[in-house]
Amino acid sequence: MKLKNNILNSLLAVAFLIMIFQAGCAITTVKETPLPTETEEVAKPVPIPPTEAVEKPVTLTPMEVGVNLSEITDPNQIPDFKDDYDKTSLLYAIDNSRKYFEKVEPYPESFESIGFTPEKQIDTLSLFRDGYVSSKSPQELTDFIAKNFRVFQVTGKENGGEVNFTGYGFPVSDKNVTHSTSLAYDWKDDWKTSVYFGAIGLPATPMRSMATGEDFFPLGGLAFAVVETGKSFFTLTHDSRSTTKTTDRAEIFLGIGEEALKKAEDFNTSGKLYYLLKR
Repeated sequence: MKLKNNILNSLLAVAFLIMIFQAGCAITTVKETPLPTETEEVAKPVPIPPTEAVEKPVTLTPMEVGVNLSEITDPNQIPDFKDDYDKTSLLYAIDNSRKYFEKVEPYPESFESIGFTPEKQIDTLSLFRDGYVSSKSPQELTDFIAKNFRVFQVTGKENGGEVNFTGYGFPVSDKNVTHSTSLAYDWKDDWKTSVYFGAIGLPATPMRSMATGEDFFPLGGLAFAVVETGKSFFTLTHDSRSTTKTTDRAEIFLGIGEEALKKAEDFNTSGKLYYLLKR
């Protein structure tokens, strides 16, 4: 009897061990991910670049686009408006420009877009003429201009503001010269007058009429020149010549005859050129 009990206990023990073994095989194991070695690179998230600011295109003003005039906005940068030549010749030249603007019809859109319309040019010339006549000193004239006018500087060579000024004139016999005859003082003597008509169709005035490229500078406009010889003077764009089809050149009309030709030959200098427009 004792033997049977021992055999039964042995069988139960074996069965219990078998159950434990089967339960152990059913357990699910989780495989650990090994740490990277020193030679292995750890994958990092790719950084997202910051959004770049989109630069908006700059809209250039007409002055920057093609007319070669830059408006001076700092009053301290305008020149001293000292005129070194006679008043009578300037007033005559101003009146000729006013006649031109009164009859001109088409005018370049590039100039009109920044205010240089024929109507505004007439207002400019009229106001300037009054101020020029009434001013008692260059400083008074400068203050008057600073208060009442926009001042534009010609950009010139490489936008540096340098302009090359030369002179021009004609011999009496030149085909461009017109001769008129009238009686003066003694009816027996004829008083002959030689006149050159510029691009505006009116007589050019020595030292007060200037030739420039009409595509770059406003024809008929009132200008002020400061040259390296130490002189400064008001002049008006009354002419356009084949030699002035550039942005950095202006020719001053010096008259008709041998003396004028000699002055023109000697007149060659650099300087700055400004245009005035009524506010």
